[in-house]
Amino acid sequence: MIRMTLFLATCAMIAATSFSAQAGKRYTHNLCRAVTTQGQPVTFRCRLSQKCCFDQLTNQRYCVSKAATCTLMFPAAISPPL
Repeated sequence: MIRMTLFLATCAMIAATSFSAQAGKRYTHNLCRAVTTQGQPVTFRCRLSQKCCFDQLTNQRYCVSKAATCTLMFPAAISPPL
């Protein structure tokens, strides 16, 4: 009986610490997605304070500040963090 009580108490403590660790996490980047001219998907990351840009002519990925514009580039789609 004592072993069962200790086992259940240990499981409860492990579950409580894992949930509290996940609640404190914050996202630090955006997940950006774009498609090349050949139709291949491209995924890259930018900081939360930046905007995603993708140049389809050279297949280059760029991150610029939110106030800046994507010059000669197309804005990439931003997926919500998982």
